[in-house]
Amino acid sequence: MPAVSPNLWVTRPSPSANVTKRLFCLPFAGGGASAYRSWATYFGQTLEVCPIQLPGREGRIFEPAFTQVDALVAALTQHLSPFLDRPYALYGHSMGALIAFELAQAIANDDRLPNPERIFVAAHRAPQLPLQRAPLSDLSAEAFVDKLKQYGGFDDEILNNAEMMELLLPTLRADFTLCESYQYKPSPKLQYPIHVFAGVEDQQTAVESTYAWDQHSDVSVDSTLFTGGHFFLNSCQQDVLKKIRQTLLST
Repeated sequence: MPAVSPNLWVTRPSPSANVTKRLFCLPFAGGGASAYRSWATYFGQTLEVCPIQLPGREGRIFEPAFTQVDALVAALTQHLSPFLDRPYALYGHSMGALIAFELAQAIANDDRLPNPERIFVAAHRAPQLPLQRAPLSDLSAEAFVDKLKQYGGFDDEILNNAEMMELLLPTLRADFTLCESYQYKPSPKLQYPIHVFAGVEDQQTAVESTYAWDQHSDVSVDSTLFTGGHFFLNSCQQDVLKKIRQTLLST
């Protein structure tokens, strides 16, 4: 069983007193902490994987999800701070990449908090670039679900279950609203590496749109391509984990 956290935000599937680093994982739209729980066994007890559980999903399904990234990051910064007592990194996929970037900026602006060693941003365009598709969050329920089916990564059995979707739609809409309402604010470059992950078959995030992440670090920005679509963290999981291991545990 995952450890009981002092707050509801940080889950710890495999806590260890021997942990030397932590990896905080932020979910894609509609996703929860369970998307990353299997990662914990891959790294053993040296690197502790801590999936972030946002309001509005899984065990927090009846809490309202955030619709504005600034408010979410302010709450995250507060609840994450007790766990920043050792070196750490951030990983975010799709919506999670956007949140990870803004969280990194908020931490950089807070003298009380240590910066991460590095951040991993996956399946998301560079933040200063405009949205690459038409907004979805204001569509009717039927049209919204149809778009989710085209989006990929969402279980068709769930999308076709009217009762389940009635429960999940508010959070999905909130997540898409958060992404679609995002306004990039120019900020100083981060003082540590950024690692960009992209899927060569991603129909939602063109690989070319990830190149401009190189404007956001004063140290280095490297890119790794995976042979998958938008949710390559599932289809190419072992390759993703291998790259993270090489990066985090070789330093």
